[in-house]
Amino acid sequence: MSTVSGHGATDGGWTIVVPVKALDRAKSRLARALPASDRRELALAMASDVLRTCVATPGVSRVRVVTSDPDVAALARLLPVEIVAEPPGTAGMTGDDPLNAALTGAIRGVPGPVGVVTADLPELGTSQLARVLSAASGHPHSIVPDHHGAGTTMAFWTGPVEERRPRFGPGSAARHVSDGGAVALDGADPSGASGRDVDTPEDVLALTGRTVGAATAAVIRTPSARQRPHAAGVSATMVR
Repeated sequence: MSTVSGHGATDGGWTIVVPVKALDRAKSRLARALPASDRRELALAMASDVLRTCVATPGVSRVRVVTSDPDVAALARLLPVEIVAEPPGTAGMTGDDPLNAALTGAIRGVPGPVGVVTADLPELGTSQLARVLSAASGHPHSIVPDHHGAGTTMAFWTGPVEERRPRFGPGSAARHVSDGGAVALDGADPSGASGRDVDTPEDVLALTGRTVGAATAAVIRTPSARQRPHAAGVSATMVR
């Protein structure tokens, strides 16, 4: 059973769950552009921005972070965010099931509407999330596909508790729709920020000139981050 600690909800509204994997395993696809220490710092910064956005968005009454990482837990304790300990046996595992098992535990028994928001959306602001939540409130189950169209950056449930089943992982957008009956919230966020997750050096490079959260901006504007090339020859110059 998941252990929940930290701040609780104060009124009705959305419960948002943010999964953050252990930082030493985070963002492995950025390895060709950034060393482990920089990847860790970027992952923590993006998680910080996403958590702060979730907390500040109107209509959200509870935010939970699912993690086994002590630095992420320390960050959560500074915010009105509940900490859900990652279930034993999931840390270090790969694949779809461990993540979904952890998320299922985090949303189990939660009354009212619930959503999962991934921790690598550095452009997500309160206005974008509020638009998405407003659209999600009209459907029993809905998702935001990632900018490639295959993955899922957000999933929401307003229907019966027993029907709330996360299906994150490879090809998750199609599985949420075909197996879970989810509605894709196309157009809910005209800016596209809610679907632009950061997984590859190209994703980081694409942030140039865009508005990102304060923590992420502080990391990607450092000289070490700007000057990292990667093996494929794409400059790791980031936001100037």
